[in-house]
Amino acid sequence: MSGGEVKTKEKAAADPVPGAKRPERRTDKRAEKQPENQTEQPSGVRFGIRLKFSLAIITLVSLLIISITIFFIWRESDILTKQVLDSVNRETVHLANNAQQSIGLDELSMIAAINDLKKISYIKYAFILDKNDAVIQYFDRRKEREMLEPLRDSVDRRLGERAAVDDIRVLTVDDPGDARGRIYDFSKTVLNRLDRRKIGTVIIGLSDIVIRDEISTLLTIIIPIALVFLGISIVGSVVLATYTIRPIKALARGTEIIGAGNLDYRLEITSGDELGQLAREFNQMTSKIKEATEKEKESAIMEEQIEMAREIQEGLNPTGFYDKGGIQLKGHTRAARGVGGDYFDYIDINEDKVGALISDVSGKGVPASLVMVMIRTVFTSYISRGEIDCAGVVQAINESLSADFAMDKFATLFFMIYDRTTEELTFSNAGHGPLFCYRSAKRSCTLTKLDGVPIGIDEDSVYKQAKVKLNHGDIVILYTDGVTEMRNEQQEEYGLQRVNRLIVENSYLNAEEIVSLLVDDLEKFRGQEPPHDDTTILVLKRTS
Repeated sequence: MSGGEVKTKEKAAADPVPGAKRPERRTDKRAEKQPENQTEQPSGVRFGIRLKFSLAIITLVSLLIISITIFFIWRESDILTKQVLDSVNRETVHLANNAQQSIGLDELSMIAAINDLKKISYIKYAFILDKNDAVIQYFDRRKEREMLEPLRDSVDRRLGERAAVDDIRVLTVDDPGDARGRIYDFSKTVLNRLDRRKIGTVIIGLSDIVIRDEISTLLTIIIPIALVFLGISIVGSVVLATYTIRPIKALARGTEIIGAGNLDYRLEITSGDELGQLAREFNQMTSKIKEATEKEKESAIMEEQIEMAREIQEGLNPTGFYDKGGIQLKGHTRAARGVGGDYFDYIDINEDKVGALISDVSGKGVPASLVMVMIRTVFTSYISRGEIDCAGVVQAINESLSADFAMDKFATLFFMIYDRTTEELTFSNAGHGPLFCYRSAKRSCTLTKLDGVPIGIDEDSVYKQAKVKLNHGDIVILYTDGVTEMRNEQQEEYGLQRVNRLIVENSYLNAEEIVSLLVDDLEKFRGQEPPHDDTTILVLKRTS
C-alpha cells in the first residue's frame, strides 16, 4: 500500500439505498414548439339577453295577472252565486209564509204569490202543494202540470221524510231545457202554526242562467282590463330589459375587443350596482392579463435561453460511447428543470489510464448549473497535466472552488482512474456515496465505502484514495441520488435494490445498453410523476 492510499474491503450490497427519480433521454436537437392551427368559427347570438330577460319578466307578470284575474272571477262568481241563492232562499221563506196563511183559506193570495215569482225570469218553476203533495198552485216553464195531482218531475225531494221539518232543502238537478244549465231546487215544508203538522209544501226552481249571464258580463269587463295590464307589462318589460342589459352589452362588447387582442381597452360602466363592480373587476383583470402576457413573453424568451443553455450544458458531457482497450464507458444525465447541477465526464489520461468523474451540485436550476461548469473547468484543466492521482484531482477541485461557493452551495464528487497495466481501479470520494460494483465471478454487486467531505465546505479538507481489482466482466455503476430517490405516482422510491437486480440480470449487456436499459426502467417506474431531482448515470465495464 503506497503512501496516501488506503486499501478497502469490499462488502456485498445488501439493503437498498434511497432512490431517486427517473430521467428521460434528451435529444441533442432542441424541440421546436409548433402552434396548432385552430379554426375559429364565428358564433352569432341567437337569443339575446334582452329577449330572454324580457320573456322572463313577461312570463312572470303574465302569470301574476292571469292568477289575479282567475282569483277575482272565482271570488266574484262565488259572491254572486251566494247572493242569488240567498235571494231565492228568502223568496222560498216568503212563499212558505204565504202558503201557511192561505192554504184552505185564501186561494187568491197564493195565486198572487205564484204570479209574482213568475215575473222573475230566472225562476224556472214554483209550486204550492197540499199535505198530500198534490199541486194546488204553480207555474212551470218546463211543462204543464195537472192541478190536484201529485207532482212528478223526477226530482227526488223525499218530501215524505220531511213532514215534520220545515227547513229549506236545496238540490241541484239538470235543466232539461238547457244542455249547459243547472237548476237549484228549493223545497220547504209548510207546518201548521198551532200543532206543527204538515199542511203543505212550497217548491221554487232557480235556473243558473242568471249566474252564468252575470259571470259572462263580469268576464267582458275583467278580461279587457287584464289584457291592457298585460300589454303595459310587455312594453314595460322590454323597456326595463333594454335599460338593464345596456351595461351587459357594453361588457360583452368589451370582452370581444379584449379577446381580439386589445388589452388597453377599458370598460366605461360607472353604475354603483353589481354590474358596475363587475366592470371595475373586469378592467382590473384586463390589466393583470396584460401584465401576465408581457411576463409570458419574457418567460418565453427566458425558456428559450434556458433551452439553449441546456443544450450547451449537455454538450459539456461526453455523448459518445467509449469502447477502447477492454474498457467501456457510457453516461446519461437529465436535469429536473431545464439546466441542472449534475455532471459526468470520462477522458483518457494516457494510453494505459482512463479517468471518469461524476458530480452532484446541491440545488437545481441555473445556480447549480453554474457550479457544475466551474467543476468541469477545474477538472479539465487539472486532468490535462498528465500524471495525476484521484485524491489530488479531488483536492484541487475543492481548493479551487471552496472560496467561490456560496454558503448554501456544495457538491458531492466521485473520481476514478482505471489502469490497464495493473487492472486496478483507483478512486476518491467527496461525499458522493460508495462504489457500486458488479462482480462477474460472484454474479452479485458489492459496495465499497470511502468517506470524504463534499467539495465547497472546507477548503482544507484532505481526501483519501482507494484501490480495487477490476476483473473481466466487472461493472462499475455510479449515479446521483436522483436515480435511487426517483418516486412514482404512489410516492415509492426506485431504490438501489432495483438497480442491483437490473444489473445482475443484464450483466451480459455492454455499458451503453446497460445505461439505456436503466434509463428506460426509471422512466417506466416514474410514470406520470414529475422528476424532483437531476438524474445522472455513469457505467464502466471491463470487457477484456
